[in-house]
Amino acid sequence: MEDTSGFYKQTETEWWYAPNFVYHRTYTLERTGNRESIDGWQWHDTAPQEYLDWLETQQTELNP
Repeated sequence: MEDTSGFYKQTETEWWYAPNFVYHRTYTLERTGNRESIDGWQWHDTAPQEYLDWLETQQTELNP
């Protein structure tokens, strides 16, 4: 089974996924270290269902 753990961030129109790190000028989030929720980024042990639904919609739109 695929490892879908990582940092997820939902914006108004899309999702962002970072499996290991998020680097920002004012913070760093790491899989093995800082996993606090900040600036919309949240750690999930498995992909959130909302992300999976969005991803399926995106794939369907690209490959009708």
